[in-house]
Amino acid sequence: MTKAAVAPPLVAASTAAWVRALFAPSAVALVGVSNDGARLAGGPLRYLRRHGFTGPVYPVNARYPAVQGEPAFRGLASLPGPVDHAYILLNTDDAISAVEACAAAGVKVATILAGGFAEAGAEGVAKQRRLLAAARAGGLRLVGPNSLGLVNLHTGLALSATPAMLAERLIPGRLMVLSQSGSMMGTLLSRGQERGIGFSKAVSVGNEADLTMGEIGEAFADDPDTAAFLLFMETIRDANAMARFAARAHALGKPIVAFKLGRSEAGQEMAVSHTGALVGSDRAADAFLRHHGIIRVDHLETLFELPALIAGRGPPRRGRREGAAVGVVTTTGGGAALVVDRLGTLGVETRAPSRETLDRLAARGVAAQAGRVLDLTMAGTRYDAMRAALETVLAAPEFDLVLSVVGSSAQFRPELAVRPIADSAAGADKPIAAFLAPSAGESLRMLAEAGIAGFRTPESCADAIAAYLDWRGPAAPVGPALTEAEIAGARAALAEAAADGGRRLNERQALALFAALGVPCAASVVMAVPGTGGDVVSPADLSYPVAAKILSRDIAHKTEAGGVALGLGGPDELVAAVRRMVEAVRHRHPGARIEGVLVQRMERGGLAEVLLGYHRDPHVGPVVTLAMGGVLAEILGDVAVRLAPVSEETARAMVEEVAGLAVIRGYRDLPRGDVAALAVAIAALSRLAGLPAVTEAEINPIVRREGEGVVAVDGLAVLGGTPPDREETR
Repeated sequence: MTKAAVAPPLVAASTAAWVRALFAPSAVALVGVSNDGARLAGGPLRYLRRHGFTGPVYPVNARYPAVQGEPAFRGLASLPGPVDHAYILLNTDDAISAVEACAAAGVKVATILAGGFAEAGAEGVAKQRRLLAAARAGGLRLVGPNSLGLVNLHTGLALSATPAMLAERLIPGRLMVLSQSGSMMGTLLSRGQERGIGFSKAVSVGNEADLTMGEIGEAFADDPDTAAFLLFMETIRDANAMARFAARAHALGKPIVAFKLGRSEAGQEMAVSHTGALVGSDRAADAFLRHHGIIRVDHLETLFELPALIAGRGPPRRGRREGAAVGVVTTTGGGAALVVDRLGTLGVETRAPSRETLDRLAARGVAAQAGRVLDLTMAGTRYDAMRAALETVLAAPEFDLVLSVVGSSAQFRPELAVRPIADSAAGADKPIAAFLAPSAGESLRMLAEAGIAGFRTPESCADAIAAYLDWRGPAAPVGPALTEAEIAGARAALAEAAADGGRRLNERQALALFAALGVPCAASVVMAVPGTGGDVVSPADLSYPVAAKILSRDIAHKTEAGGVALGLGGPDELVAAVRRMVEAVRHRHPGARIEGVLVQRMERGGLAEVLLGYHRDPHVGPVVTLAMGGVLAEILGDVAVRLAPVSEETARAMVEEVAGLAVIRGYRDLPRGDVAALAVAIAALSRLAGLPAVTEAEINPIVRREGEGVVAVDGLAVLGGTPPDREETR
């Protein structure tokens, strides 16, 4: 595993100023704070007082001489001292004026509660641009807009409007929350603290008009109060800053765990309506998170339950695909089955103890059967039996992680089976997870205090274990860049397409582009077809049978347009087929430009056709995708996605990841396909990342038998501008 280099420290004076002002302000102004502490805009004053923030707090409200019993000020200019952090609690239009006032007063950071900006359509986008321009003109950094604020639980800075701050006490801890949803920031704090899990800091980043999740995370990667970061994400905005954050946190031994919306189409729609962000492909986001060593989880509670499992540990020595296994010790067979069954659906192996481990258990007085689960129910739930079993299984080399499942005793007799978990985990060289089957809040708090990962549901427990076993540190730099020869060949292919004035290359041009990158492409000739009469002439020296395809950059799906004919056995058959194709295409697409007919020799002996795609995702940048050819890949979602470019080694891993490609991996004695040649083609296509003019490409290579190579028989490429790294509203 290549360890990420430590990112350079953030030493610029301006950076240090906003970093200090964000979570450790010397004085706070509440601009537009309500006189009613029960209102959203009145909460921050109430919460700051409740949780003991000791710095000056200046209520600013031009309508009242006093707010919530405290003297109020008409404006920032009338404050008795400087302020480095202001929370703007005004409506959308007034917030813009308040930002201008903050900039004029020398405020370092302003957090903005109001919505109605980029998430509200074109008019809101224009307002957000004005907001950002005002801030930048005065050297002011912004959190939000659409932000419910932030919290520093170690200092009592409850600079937030979330009602979660009504809690009598905030439990300080070692987890920092960065959330694109304000309500979910409060949800995570309240749910975690109910379990005895404390937090260091939390921030609702909102629309991220200026300060982004990645930039804030990078700045606080070395925060001494923080051991891990929890992200609630709806999209990825500043991918470059997020990558720097991930590299720095990993270098400092601080894992990042993310829950990201958008796995379903409905989830993506909700994220768009809530944040105003254009949600890109979730698979691209998943590839980005995995590439940068960010652990993605599927259950909300796993966000704060997982960190104890990985505290002080790096990624596992082997993952699910490398044969990692879980050992299970339980006092309830049914409770264990809940987790084991779920782990099985996630592809995680729960393994029976080895003969040697069973002998060691017997030597310590623990009678066990050779089964997938070590069930202590019949032996009685006893501290000594549970501890002996756990210590033995933790020391067993066949297990990479140990799961302890406790039944009814967890609710009323935690000393019998829960206390042994905490005691046996001390000094263990592998992680231990605990699922408590009954409602057992006190036992979960006991585990949290001991630093043990305790889980309330079997689903979140299995989610956490699978996420841990899939965890890898930030990947090595992506694959090799384009060579000078490849650049020259690609530019020649692109220049011809650009001269024609179109955004889409025709298939001959696309294949020329792919060939220049090193993708093996089928030999092709072009037939001129000015009409459909006797002027259609078959090219000489063709090796039949052949395939004929209409050549038109205006038609993406040639088969549906009647523009493909296969298995043509001779010149007369070819000419007749071409005439029919041209007539069919002109009938169905009368405005399409027909640039000829592409003729290729029919490829024989292929074991499979695969889909190999490339595109520039608007959020994470260039990605390459591999799937089985045909519609099944789209229906089943059986694809592998990586950031581009990729190395041949990474390309081979992609081939292993696609279940449908077992047909070329020698499954059940089927003939093996040329996986090595396919990996070369994947890596070659992925080098389109070095050509910003190309925004999308796709080929369908035919994979031959091992040693016989692959060949691309068709292709598509689309030109366009380079997508911005950040939204235009920033």
